Amino acid sequence: MKAEVCFFLLALILRGERSQAIHMQRKPNALFLNYASTKNGASAWSVTVGAKKNGAKQGDVKKGDANHRTMKTHVVGSKKLDEPMVKVFQLDERSPRVEPNRKKQNDVDIEGDKEWLPKSDKQTNYNIYMADNKLEDYLSDVKISKDEMIMLYEDMHLGRMFENLVAKLYYSKRINGFVHLYNGQEAISSGIIKNLRPSDFVTSTYRDHVHAISKNVSPKKVLNELYGNYYGSTNSGKGGSMHIYSKSENFIGGFGFIGEQIPIAVGLAYSILYKREFPPSGAVSPSGAVSPGGAVSPKGTATPSGTASPQGTAPPSEDSNVVVCFLGDGTANIGQFFESLNLAATYNLPIMFVIENNNWAIGMEGSRSSIDDLQNNYAKGKAFNIDTYKVDGNDAIGLYKLAKKKINQMRRRECGPVLIEAITYRAKGHSLADPDELRIQEEKASWKKRDPIVQLASYMKKENIVDESFFEEIKKKMKQILLEAEMDADQNLKKSQNVNICQLLRENIYAPSEEVPFQEDYNQYAKYDQLSDSELGEYYEALRKEVDRKLHNRKPDPSEHFARKDLPLVID
Repeated sequence: MKAEVCFFLLALILRGERSQAIHMQRKPNALFLNYASTKNGASAWSVTVGAKKNGAKQGDVKKGDANHRTMKTHVVGSKKLDEPMVKVFQLDERSPRVEPNRKKQNDVDIEGDKEWLPKSDKQTNYNIYMADNKLEDYLSDVKISKDEMIMLYEDMHLGRMFENLVAKLYYSKRINGFVHLYNGQEAISSGIIKNLRPSDFVTSTYRDHVHAISKNVSPKKVLNELYGNYYGSTNSGKGGSMHIYSKSENFIGGFGFIGEQIPIAVGLAYSILYKREFPPSGAVSPSGAVSPGGAVSPKGTATPSGTASPQGTAPPSEDSNVVVCFLGDGTANIGQFFESLNLAATYNLPIMFVIENNNWAIGMEGSRSSIDDLQNNYAKGKAFNIDTYKVDGNDAIGLYKLAKKKINQMRRRECGPVLIEAITYRAKGHSLADPDELRIQEEKASWKKRDPIVQLASYMKKENIVDESFFEEIKKKMKQILLEAEMDADQNLKKSQNVNICQLLRENIYAPSEEVPFQEDYNQYAKYDQLSDSELGEYYEALRKEVDRKLHNRKPDPSEHFARKDLPLVID
């Protein structure tokens, strides 16, 4: 028996050594990247993986699918170890992209088996415009009235004129800090947000002015915030361009850091469902009745006890609020986006993610930052079983109808989260400090021909929805609105010069100690809750000197001291 065991172990050892020897003697694979021009002028790239043998030259490849998407799949080849694994792929933006047929029932891909419009129709490779659009059939049951079209045009025109005014004020040094304009993308903001009601939520990016205005935040308030005014602004002038916020309109802010709005939007959507299941005290029923205990009866009236079931919770109403979360194509590559998609799909949340794909993440062109094709961020939603749509971001009517259909479905809880990728183009640089020298003139000119406001105006005139005088009236109306906003901001700027800075410190920095009684160690600092103006002034003076020191890169002066030694003053 011992002999058999020893023989078996010896066989295993010898087999392992033989396997290791074979593995170590295997020639390493080499990666060859080859470039050639095809007869039709397209650029063809090929990759060869494998050791050269039998006289094979570097770059010998097998022919593959000419429509294979660049870097879309792994290298495929023979199972035999000694044969090179090869894959050929063609880079030609004029050729159609053929996707695997993996669509769900609700998926709409307007790309499909489409042909790009020929150059004779003045369309170039910079335009994302496909013939035979499937989206038109999908939205055939959605109607848009004359009043809705007029509302869309007014909102888009107001957004464009507001941004032009901001640029003028910025260059005249009446607005400071970073300012990011929305010119060229107005169809997305108006087309999506104008389907919302006041109780719905919107989260935005640092390019947030027009989103706020579309959500009915007053242009006066937005402009006052850009001025940094304490009076008449959305956030007492402390937020500035990238942090527009209005709780009254449920516009939950622009965000200076990319992607920060996404998990917040998911939390808002979760809270909507949670509050429908467990209404807070004083909840309002769909009919408008208020329950003392916070619960709503099945008929929509409040019960005296505030309960509508033995468990003390109210059944969900038939209608739900929704959340719209805007983000850019660059943000679609960060981790928070994927985590949020996962949670939104897991809890079937009433949230719409809108990717505003202008193909430029600051100065990074799309093909340099993503392995996928430039306009295929929408496919990321499919990985989480989310309804996804890729649309022309300059088509205001198409966007409005799609958002109208999906938002109504989310309200009725007929569908869960939705992801829309809107292909668009920003007409200005990344910010007003950006000279916009990275994008070539042909690209800019090509997209300028497809200006969303011009397109909508042309359609309205062609369909005899309005006459020519309408556009002049709108122009005068918006000009007057913005003139009043500018005058209001100038007046509040003068008033804000007299604001007591010490009062601002008291209002917005120090937390009242009575709200944290569990922190006994904090009691010793309670006396500082009611600092006088002179005491707060000393803090302000210290802060001012420290900022000035760092500005001029000076070292701290050990002899510098302040009169009051009893204040917990620490300057690093």
